[in-house]
Amino acid sequence: MRSGVRPVTNVNFSLNVGTAVPRSVTLHTLPPAIITLVPAYRGFRYVLVQDDIVIIDPDTYEIIDVIPG
Repeated sequence: MRSGVRPVTNVNFSLNVGTAVPRSVTLHTLPPAIITLVPAYRGFRYVLVQDDIVIIDPDTYEIIDVIPG
């Protein structure tokens, strides 16, 4: 919550790697702390679903990873 990003509340997709999220979902830039921990995530975006950080490829809108909160 420190990032000021509000969690997505109306989730109509499964939280699995490879799942495409709707293009209507607003993606956010990953915080520098996450990029420092996982440099491979550079260029990806994220959404919060409850307390989970869902890493998304902004080109395909596919879930790359789900980091439990």
